[in-house]
Amino acid sequence: MVSKIELYEKESQEFKPFKHFISRIQVMRKESSYGAEVASKWTDILNQTLVDETYPVIHPIGQETFSLYAEFTTGVFEYTLDIDGATTFIKEKNIKPIKTSPSNIIEAVDQGNINKDPNRIKPNHKNPVMVLQSRYLTNNKPYCINGNHRIFEAYRNNDEQIEVYVFKDLEFVPFFYDVLSKATYFLEIDYHNVVNDKRYLLHNENGAFANEFK
Repeated sequence: MVSKIELYEKESQEFKPFKHFISRIQVMRKESSYGAEVASKWTDILNQTLVDETYPVIHPIGQETFSLYAEFTTGVFEYTLDIDGATTFIKEKNIKPIKTSPSNIIEAVDQGNINKDPNRIKPNHKNPVMVLQSRYLTNNKPYCINGNHRIFEAYRNNDEQIEVYVFKDLEFVPFFYDVLSKATYFLEIDYHNVVNDKRYLLHNENGAFANEFK
């Protein structure tokens, strides 16, 4: 499959988060009484918390981050993940990796994240191989956010196993580098719950991730 990374990098620069939030809020407000309540909460968050947030985010020098792109009808949004922070989280929580065959995880590698010029590859193994699998960020497919080359090399070398840290929905919330990334993720969960009349990842019928946003 042809990678869209280069296209997404360009298009994400033009994304208007405020416009996207308003679009989602308007749909939710008209969908149901529950949707109207959730929309009201997101309107408050947008006007009180997010209005002064900078986008696109400025990636820090000396800190490893990763850009994960999401395609919406309003454009392409750049979620920014703190890879160094994720490694610290893994150590603090004593999270264990899974051991799997590279052939089972190679689909998580986006070819756009593989540098084909070996002279430009700078090995950096201070952070482990990490994969996200999210209904809202990756279409429920595994997607590597760190260690793409290690998976690729293990697959090419026919290695028997590779250690991978896999994170499902909500497990990677601590990895978001910026406020807008976290807010957009929570907004998307609420939006899909409203339009599909579901309560995925919620513990009660009247709950919403707008309530969890801090």
